[in-house]
Amino acid sequence: MRFTEEVVLFDFAGIPMVGCLGTGYAIGLTEQGAAVCARMLEEDVPEDDVTAVDPALLEHLARGGFFQRVVAEPRVLSAYLHVTQRCNLACAGCYSLDEHRNRLADAPLADMKRAVEGLAAAGLSQLIISGGEPFLREDLPDIVEHAKRVCGIASVTVLSNGTRMTEEALERLAPNVDCVSVSFDGCSAAAPAYIRGEQRFDELVEAVRMVQRAGIPAHIIPTVHAKNVDDLASYVQLSRDLGASLNFSLLTCEPDDEVLGGLLPGADELRMLGRALLTLDNGKPLPAMDAPVGVNLTVKRNCGAGCKSLSVDADGTIYPCHMLHRPELAMGNAFTDAVLDALQTDVSRTLQTLDAEKFEDCGTCRYLRICGGGCRARSLFESGNLESKDSYCLMTQEFYDVLGKAMSESLQQRR
Repeated sequence: MRFTEEVVLFDFAGIPMVGCLGTGYAIGLTEQGAAVCARMLEEDVPEDDVTAVDPALLEHLARGGFFQRVVAEPRVLSAYLHVTQRCNLACAGCYSLDEHRNRLADAPLADMKRAVEGLAAAGLSQLIISGGEPFLREDLPDIVEHAKRVCGIASVTVLSNGTRMTEEALERLAPNVDCVSVSFDGCSAAAPAYIRGEQRFDELVEAVRMVQRAGIPAHIIPTVHAKNVDDLASYVQLSRDLGASLNFSLLTCEPDDEVLGGLLPGADELRMLGRALLTLDNGKPLPAMDAPVGVNLTVKRNCGAGCKSLSVDADGTIYPCHMLHRPELAMGNAFTDAVLDALQTDVSRTLQTLDAEKFEDCGTCRYLRICGGGCRARSLFESGNLESKDSYCLMTQEFYDVLGKAMSESLQQRR
Protein backbone atom coordinates (compact mmCIF):
# COMPACT_ATOMS: atom_id res chain seq x y z
CA MET A 1 0.00 0.00 0.00
CA ARG A 2 1.40 3.34 -1.05
CA PHE A 3 0.04 6.88 -0.85
CA THR A 4 -0.72 9.00 -3.90
CA GLU A 5 1.31 12.14 -4.56
CA GLU A 6 -1.50 14.24 -3.06
CA VAL A 7 -0.81 13.00 0.48
CA VAL A 8 1.08 15.21 2.95
CA LEU A 9 2.39 14.65 6.46
CA PHE A 10 2.40 17.60 8.85
CA ASP A 11 2.22 18.49 12.50
CA PHE A 12 -0.54 20.37 14.32
CA ALA A 13 0.13 21.45 17.91
CA GLY A 14 2.50 18.54 18.41
CA ILE A 15 0.01 16.08 16.93
CA PRO A 16 1.27 14.26 13.81
CA MET A 17 -1.30 14.35 11.00
CA VAL A 18 -1.71 13.05 7.48
CA GLY A 19 -3.86 14.73 4.86
CA CYS A 20 -5.05 14.14 1.31
CA LEU A 21 -5.10 17.32 -0.76
CA GLY A 22 -7.40 15.72 -3.32
CA THR A 23 -10.21 15.10 -0.83
CA GLY A 24 -9.37 17.46 2.03
CA TYR A 25 -9.39 14.55 4.47
CA ALA A 26 -7.12 14.94 7.53
CA ILE A 27 -6.33 12.31 10.17
CA GLY A 28 -4.59 12.68 13.53
CA LEU A 29 -1.96 10.04 14.17
CA THR A 30 -0.12 8.29 16.97
CA GLU A 31 3.66 8.09 16.76
CA GLN A 32 3.35 4.58 15.36
CA GLY A 33 0.73 5.73 12.86
CA ALA A 34 2.95 8.59 11.73
CA ALA A 35 5.84 6.18 11.21
CA VAL A 36 3.87 3.80 9.01
CA CYS A 37 2.38 6.72 7.05
CA ALA A 38 5.87 8.09 6.44
CA ARG A 39 6.79 4.72 4.98
CA MET A 40 3.75 4.75 2.68
CA LEU A 41 4.91 8.07 1.24
CA GLU A 42 8.09 6.37 0.05
CA GLU A 43 7.30 2.71 -0.56
CA ASP A 44 4.69 -0.04 -0.77
CA VAL A 45 3.81 -1.19 2.73
CA PRO A 46 2.08 -4.51 3.49
CA GLU A 47 -1.51 -4.09 4.62
CA ASP A 48 -0.76 -6.12 7.74
CA ASP A 49 1.82 -3.51 8.79
CA VAL A 50 -0.88 -0.83 8.73
CA THR A 51 -3.56 -2.86 10.52
CA ALA A 52 -0.99 -3.88 13.13
CA VAL A 53 -0.76 -0.22 14.12
CA ASP A 54 -4.55 0.33 14.12
CA PRO A 55 -7.21 -1.33 11.95
CA ALA A 56 -9.26 1.89 12.08
CA LEU A 57 -6.37 3.81 10.52
CA LEU A 58 -6.52 1.73 7.34
CA GLU A 59 -10.28 2.23 7.17
CA HIS A 60 -9.96 6.01 7.44
CA LEU A 61 -7.13 6.16 4.91
CA ALA A 62 -9.16 4.17 2.38
CA ARG A 63 -12.25 6.30 2.97
CA GLY A 64 -10.24 9.49 2.57
CA GLY A 65 -8.80 8.58 -0.84
CA PHE A 66 -5.18 8.29 0.31
CA PHE A 67 -4.33 5.31 -1.90
CA GLN A 68 -6.00 6.21 -5.18
CA ARG A 69 -5.77 9.58 -6.88
CA VAL A 70 -9.23 11.09 -6.99
CA VAL A 71 -10.05 12.63 -10.36
CA ALA A 72 -13.28 14.39 -9.47
CA GLU A 73 -15.63 15.94 -11.95
CA PRO A 74 -15.55 19.75 -11.82
CA ARG A 75 -18.03 20.85 -9.19
CA VAL A 76 -18.99 24.22 -7.78
CA LEU A 77 -19.89 23.91 -4.11
CA SER A 78 -21.05 27.45 -3.39
CA ALA A 79 -21.87 30.53 -5.43
CA TYR A 80 -23.10 34.08 -5.07
CA LEU A 81 -25.83 35.26 -7.42
CA HIS A 82 -26.18 39.04 -7.58
CA VAL A 83 -29.76 39.54 -8.68
CA THR A 84 -29.57 43.34 -8.96
CA GLN A 85 -27.14 46.24 -8.95
CA ARG A 86 -29.77 48.51 -7.45
CA CYS A 87 -29.39 49.49 -3.82
CA ASN A 88 -30.98 52.10 -1.57
CA LEU A 89 -27.83 52.45 0.55
CA ALA A 90 -24.24 53.40 -0.20
CA CYS A 91 -22.17 51.34 2.23
CA ALA A 92 -18.45 52.01 2.09
CA GLY A 93 -16.45 49.06 0.82
CA CYS A 94 -19.41 47.13 -0.63
CA TYR A 95 -17.91 44.17 -2.51
CA SER A 96 -20.39 44.49 -5.38
CA LEU A 97 -20.12 48.26 -5.85
CA ASP A 98 -19.05 49.26 -9.36
CA GLU A 99 -19.92 51.74 -12.11
CA HIS A 100 -23.21 49.93 -12.73
CA ARG A 101 -24.65 50.65 -9.28
CA ASN A 102 -28.21 51.99 -9.69
CA ARG A 103 -27.63 52.26 -13.46
CA LEU A 104 -27.83 48.68 -14.70
CA ALA A 105 -31.38 47.48 -15.38
CA ASP A 106 -32.32 44.25 -13.62
CA ALA A 107 -31.86 41.19 -15.80
CA PRO A 108 -35.10 39.44 -16.83
CA LEU A 109 -36.33 36.65 -14.60
CA ALA A 110 -35.66 34.16 -17.41
CA ASP A 111 -31.94 35.07 -17.37
CA MET A 112 -31.76 34.68 -13.60
CA LYS A 113 -33.41 31.27 -13.85
CA ARG A 114 -30.95 30.27 -16.57
CA ALA A 115 -28.04 31.27 -14.33
CA VAL A 116 -29.45 29.24 -11.43
CA GLU A 117 -29.93 26.23 -13.70
CA GLY A 118 -26.33 26.50 -14.88
CA LEU A 119 -25.04 26.65 -11.32
CA ALA A 120 -27.17 23.66 -10.34
CA ALA A 121 -25.82 21.70 -13.33
CA ALA A 122 -22.31 22.45 -12.03
CA GLY A 123 -23.17 20.62 -8.79
CA LEU A 124 -24.02 23.61 -6.63
CA SER A 125 -25.16 22.86 -3.08
CA GLN A 126 -25.14 26.37 -1.57
CA LEU A 127 -26.57 29.45 -3.30
CA ILE A 128 -26.14 32.89 -1.73
CA ILE A 129 -28.39 35.54 -3.26
CA SER A 130 -27.00 39.03 -2.97
CA GLY A 131 -27.11 42.41 -4.73
CA GLY A 132 -27.33 45.37 -4.56
CA GLU A 133 -30.33 44.85 -2.35
CA PRO A 134 -32.18 41.67 -3.41
CA PHE A 135 -35.50 42.79 -1.92
CA LEU A 136 -35.68 45.56 -4.52
CA ARG A 137 -36.62 42.83 -7.01
CA GLU A 138 -40.31 42.00 -6.76
CA ASP A 139 -39.63 38.60 -8.33
CA LEU A 140 -37.02 37.61 -5.71
CA PRO A 141 -39.34 34.87 -4.36
CA ASP A 142 -39.64 33.46 -7.90
CA ILE A 143 -35.85 33.21 -8.21
CA VAL A 144 -35.59 31.48 -4.84
CA GLU A 145 -38.44 29.09 -5.65
CA HIS A 146 -36.78 28.15 -8.94
CA ALA A 147 -33.49 27.48 -7.18
CA LYS A 148 -35.06 25.33 -4.49
CA ARG A 149 -38.00 23.58 -6.13
CA VAL A 150 -36.98 23.28 -9.77
CA CYS A 151 -33.19 23.05 -9.50
CA GLY A 152 -33.03 21.26 -6.15
CA ILE A 153 -30.27 23.39 -4.64
CA ALA A 154 -29.87 22.22 -1.04
CA SER A 155 -29.23 25.56 0.66
CA VAL A 156 -30.51 28.96 -0.49
CA THR A 157 -29.68 32.10 1.53
CA VAL A 158 -30.67 35.70 0.86
CA LEU A 159 -28.37 38.50 2.05
CA SER A 160 -30.05 41.82 2.78
CA ASN A 161 -29.25 45.25 4.18
CA GLY A 162 -32.47 44.88 6.18
CA THR A 163 -34.17 48.08 5.05
CA ARG A 164 -36.40 46.99 2.15
CA MET A 165 -38.05 43.81 3.33
CA THR A 166 -41.82 43.47 3.30
CA GLU A 167 -44.11 41.01 5.06
CA GLU A 168 -45.51 39.97 1.68
CA ALA A 169 -42.10 39.20 0.15
CA LEU A 170 -41.02 37.23 3.21
CA GLU A 171 -44.25 35.25 3.23
CA ARG A 172 -43.62 34.25 -0.39
CA LEU A 173 -39.99 33.39 0.37
CA ALA A 174 -40.75 31.32 3.45
CA PRO A 175 -41.50 27.94 1.80
CA ASN A 176 -38.22 27.90 -0.15
CA VAL A 177 -35.50 29.96 1.52
CA ASP A 178 -33.26 28.40 4.16
CA CYS A 179 -32.11 31.63 5.76
CA VAL A 180 -32.31 35.41 5.41
CA SER A 181 -29.23 37.30 6.60
CA VAL A 182 -29.24 40.90 7.76
CA SER A 183 -26.06 42.99 7.78
CA PHE A 184 -25.32 45.02 10.93
CA ASP A 185 -23.00 48.01 11.37
CA GLY A 186 -23.12 48.52 15.12
CA CYS A 187 -24.15 46.40 18.10
CA SER A 188 -26.52 48.99 19.57
CA ALA A 189 -28.53 52.04 18.59
CA ALA A 190 -25.80 54.25 20.10
CA ALA A 191 -22.90 52.60 18.21
CA PRO A 192 -21.15 54.51 15.41
CA ALA A 193 -21.97 53.29 11.89
CA TYR A 194 -18.52 53.22 10.30
CA ILE A 195 -19.63 51.43 7.12
CA ARG A 196 -23.12 52.77 6.50
CA GLY A 197 -22.61 56.28 7.84
CA GLU A 198 -26.03 56.26 9.51
CA GLN A 199 -27.01 53.95 12.35
CA ARG A 200 -30.12 51.89 11.57
CA PHE A 201 -29.90 49.46 14.47
CA ASP A 202 -33.55 49.53 15.54
CA GLU A 203 -34.68 49.13 11.94
CA LEU A 204 -32.41 46.12 11.51
CA VAL A 205 -33.61 44.49 14.71
CA GLU A 206 -37.18 44.86 13.44
CA ALA A 207 -36.09 43.34 10.11
CA VAL A 208 -34.73 40.28 11.94
CA ARG A 209 -37.99 39.91 13.83
CA MET A 210 -39.96 40.29 10.62
CA VAL A 211 -37.95 37.43 9.10
CA GLN A 212 -38.68 35.30 12.15
CA ARG A 213 -42.40 36.11 12.11
CA ALA A 214 -42.46 34.72 8.57
CA GLY A 215 -41.07 31.44 9.91
CA ILE A 216 -37.67 31.91 8.27
CA PRO A 217 -34.40 31.32 10.20
CA ALA A 218 -32.74 34.71 10.70
CA HIS A 219 -29.02 35.37 10.63
CA ILE A 220 -26.97 38.49 11.37
CA ILE A 221 -23.67 39.48 9.75
CA PRO A 222 -21.62 42.28 11.34
CA THR A 223 -18.53 43.50 9.51
CA VAL A 224 -15.45 43.35 11.75
CA HIS A 225 -12.80 46.08 11.55
CA ALA A 226 -10.25 47.87 13.73
CA LYS A 227 -12.85 50.06 15.44
CA ASN A 228 -15.20 47.30 16.60
CA VAL A 229 -13.00 44.31 17.51
CA ASP A 230 -13.92 44.99 21.14
CA ASP A 231 -17.61 44.65 20.25
CA LEU A 232 -17.55 41.01 19.22
CA ALA A 233 -18.90 39.82 22.58
CA SER A 234 -21.76 42.31 22.27
CA TYR A 235 -22.63 40.92 18.84
CA VAL A 236 -22.66 37.40 20.28
CA GLN A 237 -25.08 38.57 22.97
CA LEU A 238 -27.19 40.40 20.38
CA SER A 239 -27.54 37.20 18.34
CA ARG A 240 -28.64 35.33 21.47
CA ASP A 241 -31.14 38.04 22.40
CA LEU A 242 -32.61 37.97 18.89
CA GLY A 243 -32.56 34.20 18.56
CA ALA A 244 -30.59 34.55 15.33
CA SER A 245 -27.48 32.79 14.14
CA LEU A 246 -24.32 34.81 13.56
CA ASN A 247 -21.16 35.01 11.56
CA PHE A 248 -18.69 37.81 10.98
CA SER A 249 -17.66 39.44 7.74
CA LEU A 250 -14.04 40.60 7.69
CA LEU A 251 -13.50 44.09 6.30
CA THR A 252 -11.65 43.64 3.02
CA CYS A 253 -10.31 46.48 0.90
CA GLU A 254 -7.08 47.81 -0.54
CA PRO A 255 -4.85 49.26 2.20
CA ASP A 256 -4.72 52.68 0.51
CA ASP A 257 -8.52 52.97 0.34
CA GLU A 258 -9.25 56.58 1.30
CA VAL A 259 -12.48 55.73 3.12
CA LEU A 260 -11.79 52.36 4.71
CA GLY A 261 -8.00 51.94 4.80
CA GLY A 262 -7.90 53.30 8.33
CA LEU A 263 -10.35 50.64 9.50
CA LEU A 264 -8.21 47.66 8.51
CA PRO A 265 -7.13 45.77 11.66
CA GLY A 266 -3.51 46.01 12.75
CA ALA A 267 -1.44 43.20 14.25
CA ASP A 268 -2.87 43.54 17.77
CA GLU A 269 -6.46 43.63 16.50
CA LEU A 270 -5.88 40.61 14.26
CA ARG A 271 -4.52 38.53 17.14
CA MET A 272 -7.39 39.66 19.36
CA LEU A 273 -9.84 38.67 16.65
CA GLY A 274 -8.27 35.24 16.24
CA ARG A 275 -8.60 34.54 19.96
CA ALA A 276 -12.13 35.94 20.13
CA LEU A 277 -13.44 33.77 17.31
CA LEU A 278 -12.50 30.68 19.29
CA THR A 279 -13.25 31.70 22.86
CA LEU A 280 -16.16 34.15 22.98
CA ASP A 281 -19.09 31.80 22.46
CA ASN A 282 -18.48 29.39 25.35
CA GLY A 283 -15.76 27.59 23.43
CA LYS A 284 -17.89 27.22 20.31
CA PRO A 285 -15.98 28.74 17.35
CA LEU A 286 -17.59 31.74 15.70
CA PRO A 287 -17.57 31.55 11.90
CA ALA A 288 -15.85 34.24 9.85
CA MET A 289 -16.67 34.59 6.15
CA ASP A 290 -13.88 34.02 3.64
CA ALA A 291 -11.41 32.89 6.31
CA PRO A 292 -9.80 29.45 6.75
CA VAL A 293 -10.66 29.04 10.44
CA GLY A 294 -12.63 26.24 12.08
CA VAL A 295 -12.28 23.22 14.35
CA ASN A 296 -13.03 20.68 11.62
CA LEU A 297 -9.53 20.45 10.22
CA THR A 298 -9.17 19.80 6.49
CA VAL A 299 -6.21 20.17 4.16
CA LYS A 300 -6.15 22.35 1.08
CA ARG A 301 -3.89 23.90 -1.53
CA ASN A 302 -5.85 27.14 -1.85
CA CYS A 303 -9.16 28.78 -0.99
CA GLY A 304 -11.06 27.22 -3.91
CA ALA A 305 -12.04 30.48 -5.64
CA GLY A 306 -12.76 29.96 -9.32
CA CYS A 307 -13.25 26.22 -8.95
CA LYS A 308 -15.19 25.30 -5.80
CA SER A 309 -16.76 28.75 -5.55
CA LEU A 310 -18.03 31.21 -8.13
CA SER A 311 -19.90 34.51 -8.24
CA VAL A 312 -22.38 35.66 -10.87
CA ASP A 313 -22.71 39.42 -11.27
CA ALA A 314 -26.02 41.17 -11.98
CA ASP A 315 -25.15 41.27 -15.69
CA GLY A 316 -24.46 37.53 -15.74
CA THR A 317 -20.66 37.74 -15.75
CA ILE A 318 -19.06 34.84 -13.90
CA TYR A 319 -16.16 35.60 -11.53
CA PRO A 320 -14.06 33.42 -9.17
CA CYS A 321 -15.72 34.80 -6.04
CA HIS A 322 -17.79 37.74 -4.84
CA MET A 323 -14.67 39.75 -3.94
CA LEU A 324 -12.90 39.19 -7.26
CA HIS A 325 -15.24 40.97 -9.66
CA ARG A 326 -12.47 42.24 -11.92
CA PRO A 327 -12.63 42.33 -15.74
CA GLU A 328 -9.39 40.38 -16.12
CA LEU A 329 -10.88 37.57 -14.01
CA ALA A 330 -14.14 37.17 -15.95
CA MET A 331 -14.91 33.53 -16.73
CA GLY A 332 -17.94 33.74 -19.04
CA ASN A 333 -21.58 34.74 -18.69
CA ALA A 334 -24.16 32.61 -16.86
CA PHE A 335 -27.02 34.03 -18.95
CA THR A 336 -25.55 32.71 -22.19
CA ASP A 337 -22.79 30.19 -21.37
CA ALA A 338 -22.71 26.88 -19.52
CA VAL A 339 -21.39 27.47 -16.02
CA LEU A 340 -19.36 24.26 -16.27
CA ASP A 341 -17.48 25.83 -19.18
CA ALA A 342 -16.27 28.55 -16.80
CA LEU A 343 -14.31 25.88 -14.95
CA GLN A 344 -12.33 25.19 -18.14
CA THR A 345 -11.23 28.79 -18.71
CA ASP A 346 -7.66 30.00 -18.29
CA VAL A 347 -8.73 31.98 -15.21
CA SER A 348 -10.13 28.88 -13.51
CA ARG A 349 -7.15 26.71 -14.48
CA THR A 350 -4.77 29.31 -13.04
CA LEU A 351 -6.68 29.45 -9.76
CA GLN A 352 -6.97 25.65 -9.54
CA THR A 353 -3.18 25.28 -9.78
CA LEU A 354 -2.41 27.79 -7.03
CA ASP A 355 -0.62 26.12 -4.13
CA ALA A 356 -0.03 27.89 -0.83
CA GLU A 357 3.28 26.08 -0.51
CA LYS A 358 4.55 28.45 -3.21
CA PHE A 359 2.93 31.62 -1.84
CA GLU A 360 5.12 34.37 -0.45
CA ASP A 361 5.57 33.81 3.34
CA CYS A 362 3.30 30.73 3.36
CA GLY A 363 5.63 27.87 2.43
CA THR A 364 7.24 27.59 5.86
CA CYS A 365 4.14 28.37 7.94
CA ARG A 366 3.18 25.76 10.53
CA TYR A 367 -0.46 25.99 9.42
CA LEU A 368 0.23 25.86 5.68
CA ARG A 369 -1.90 22.83 4.86
CA ILE A 370 -4.94 23.55 7.03
CA CYS A 371 -5.03 27.22 5.96
CA GLY A 372 -4.30 26.90 2.25
CA GLY A 373 -3.00 30.47 2.13
CA GLY A 374 -6.30 32.12 3.04
CA CYS A 375 -8.29 34.52 0.87
CA ARG A 376 -6.91 35.23 -2.62
CA ALA A 377 -8.86 38.49 -2.89
CA ARG A 378 -7.09 39.88 0.17
CA SER A 379 -3.77 38.75 -1.30
CA LEU A 380 -4.59 40.69 -4.46
CA PHE A 381 -5.71 43.81 -2.59
CA GLU A 382 -2.71 43.82 -0.25
CA SER A 383 0.10 42.69 -2.55
CA GLY A 384 -1.21 43.10 -6.09
CA ASN A 385 -1.02 39.39 -6.89
CA LEU A 386 -2.79 36.10 -6.17
CA GLU A 387 0.21 34.37 -4.62
CA SER A 388 0.89 36.21 -1.39
CA LYS A 389 -0.35 35.59 2.12
CA ASP A 390 -3.79 36.70 3.26
CA SER A 391 -3.64 40.05 5.07
CA TYR A 392 -5.59 38.39 7.93
CA CYS A 393 -2.81 35.81 8.35
CA LEU A 394 -2.07 36.80 11.96
CA MET A 395 -5.72 36.24 12.87
CA THR A 396 -5.60 32.72 11.41
CA GLN A 397 -2.33 31.89 13.16
CA GLU A 398 -3.66 33.09 16.52
CA PHE A 399 -6.87 31.09 16.06
CA TYR A 400 -4.95 27.88 15.43
CA ASP A 401 -2.42 28.64 18.17
CA VAL A 402 -5.25 28.80 20.70
CA LEU A 403 -7.05 25.80 19.21
CA GLY A 404 -3.85 23.76 19.14
CA LYS A 405 -3.10 24.55 22.77
CA ALA A 406 -6.62 23.49 23.78
CA MET A 407 -6.36 20.23 21.81
CA SER A 408 -2.95 19.47 23.27
CA GLU A 409 -4.17 20.06 26.82
CA SER A 410 -7.22 17.89 26.19
CA LEU A 411 -5.03 15.02 24.97
CA GLN A 412 -2.75 15.35 27.99
CA GLN A 413 -5.73 15.07 30.33
CA ARG A 414 -6.87 11.85 28.63
CA ARG A 415 -3.51 10.15 29.06
